[in-house]
Formats: sequence, C-alpha cells, structure tokens
Amino acid sequence: MLYALTKAAHLISLFVWVGGMTAVAIALRHPAILHMAPLKRYDRAVTTPAMLLALLFGILLGVQGGWFTSGWLGAKIVVVLVLAGLHGVLVGKLRHAVNAKAKPAAADSSPILAIGGVCLSVIVLLASLKPF
Repeated sequence: MLYALTKAAHLISLFVWVGGMTAVAIALRHPAILHMAPLKRYDRAVTTPAMLLALLFGILLGVQGGWFTSGWLGAKIVVVLVLAGLHGVLVGKLRHAVNAKAKPAAADSSPILAIGGVCLSVIVLLASLKPF
C-alpha cells in the first residue's frame, strides 16, 4: 500500500512538473508581458516544488523497490537530470523575459519541448519495461 501511494505521489508531482514546464515553454514562444511575472511566481510556488517532490518520491520508490543496483534506474536518473536541466533553462529564459524592460522577444522553445518529450518517453519506457 505504501509503495502504491508513493508511486501515485511520484506520478502526480511529475505531471504537475512537466505541465508547468510546458506552460512556460509555450508562454515563451508567445510572450505577453502581463503573463510572465505570474507564470514565474507559479513556477517558483508550484512547478519547482513539484520537481523536487517528483525527485524525492522517485528516490523513495527506488529504495522501496531495491532498484538502485539496476541499470535501467541509472539510465532513468540520467534522463531525469536532463529534464531537470531543461527546467532550469526554461526558468532562466522566463526570468529574462520578466526582467525585460520592453515586451520580451519570443524565445524558440521548440527544441526544449522536443527534447523534453523524448526524455519523458524514455523515462516511461525505462520505468515500465525495466529492460536492464
């Protein structure tokens, strides 16, 4: 039961984290100065804590499942760190947009969305199939 609750908490925090990242990436493509500051506050209050919770619950799942010696989990951790790095890039671009004196220029976040989508797909495959 504890494992199932931890897994649910891990997935919920992951969905909130990735949803927030997606919102920032889309907002950066079509910037509106009025939306940037509230989005930055949302990221700081919701998205970033969700990322930290997803990492924490993921560690708890690894401990509960005894998977820290598994190759698939090592690979998943690397991909999760890439996803966290992408979040950092988005937050940096968002901070720059908020601090802009004039209307912020559109930022091409398409590569970040694409890389994030690939990361999520790899994470799901590794967690579901546990191939090695």
